[in-house]
Amino acid sequence: MLVAGLLLFAAAWLRWWTQPERQVPRAQARLTAAVESRDFAELTRMLADDYRDQWQQDKPIVIERCRQVFGQFAMLDIEREPRELQARDGHWALSERVSLKGLGGPLAMMARDEVNALREPFTMLWHRRSWKPWDWELKSVEHPALELPR
Repeated sequence: MLVAGLLLFAAAWLRWWTQPERQVPRAQARLTAAVESRDFAELTRMLADDYRDQWQQDKPIVIERCRQVFGQFAMLDIEREPRELQARDGHWALSERVSLKGLGGPLAMMARDEVNALREPFTMLWHRRSWKPWDWELKSVEHPALELPR
């Protein structure tokens, strides 16, 4: 009877833990950690092959721009303030305000100042890549006020 109770508890916990409401924020935290540590190989793995954002950037362009900007930081800390998580057309949209703290070259300082001046949150669109509950990929990023050069 005890074993059956433990198995039932473990199954309930596993079902709870694998829900998108818990896995998408974990994926976002892994993405943030990859950017902070300038682990561009991990960042490349986390972006969907068909990534496309509101600035018409695809995956190769985003990776190259991240290398250019975040590679200039000598020290970088990304602070996140989660706002909302909701299902949207088979994807999950995570909205959060982001601020950058750190020191680096001129491009890094310009990016830090631009991001920190934004008041609205970023919205990251996540999609589960496979049957694995932890296998999420970033499909797009949106921000109503951010303008990027082409």
